Amino acid sequence: MKAFLLLVVLVAVVSAKPAAQLRKPAFFRPSPRITNGDDAAPGQFPHQISYQWGILGFDQHVCGGTIISETWVLTAGHCVTEVPEIGDHKVIAGVTNLWEDTAEKQTINVVQKIVHSDFGGDVGPNDIALLKLASPLTFGDLVKPIALPEADSVPTGDAVLSGWGSTSTSDIPVMPDQLQTTTIPLLSFEECSGAIESLLEQGEENPLSEESNICTGPLTGGISACSGDSGGPLIQDDNIIGIVSWGFTPCGSDGAPSVYTKVSNFIDFINQYVTDLPK
Repeated sequence: MKAFLLLVVLVAVVSAKPAAQLRKPAFFRPSPRITNGDDAAPGQFPHQISYQWGILGFDQHVCGGTIISETWVLTAGHCVTEVPEIGDHKVIAGVTNLWEDTAEKQTINVVQKIVHSDFGGDVGPNDIALLKLASPLTFGDLVKPIALPEADSVPTGDAVLSGWGSTSTSDIPVMPDQLQTTTIPLLSFEECSGAIESLLEQGEENPLSEESNICTGPLTGGISACSGDSGGPLIQDDNIIGIVSWGFTPCGSDGAPSVYTKVSNFIDFINQYVTDLPK
């Protein structure tokens, strides 16, 4: 419990300027939605799951994730390393409202968690992991896998973000029950790197990696991924192109991009473990 309270205190610290942080898993409600997003419609994101952790029957949304096959979910590496190993780990699929019981809702335990071997924890590259499910998902209108992008491709244009992360643009998080979504512009690596450099303190190293990351704006602020969106999907043309990794707090700060793991650079990692990808 002391560890959980420390996480809440760290998220609530007020900074004089935006500070780079992982999009931390959310341990409490209310807790750190997409800022200034819209409610998602049922079936709009059938690949989206809620990764939940619980103990003594108390279950909590901690991260997002993406269905890529009947038995595997894609998420962020820090959604594994930052969540306690003890307790129950499960995914919830087929819902847009986290706490509403419906006939389409599927709850399946996670039996294996694989974090990329080059992920060093904290803010940095290679923030990707795979969750293996205890039993196959049943696919239908509300539960479907999403396709992977072409290996090493670099997306441009706009992309669509979805998640149950904080809706707040202040240091006080507000967690929605309803899945949120927004369409946001992708930034070039150079534009993103320059924006991050301008926000870092003197002497701080820029953690952005051209091979590992993609970024979204707008740099005018107000719209971004936030805590609790961690591990969730950024999609384009029915492909998952990014996994919510890290950004700056408060969420939606002027000049601050959101940073994602670039899925196209990890196709070999995925194929190494996932043998039931849809053809």
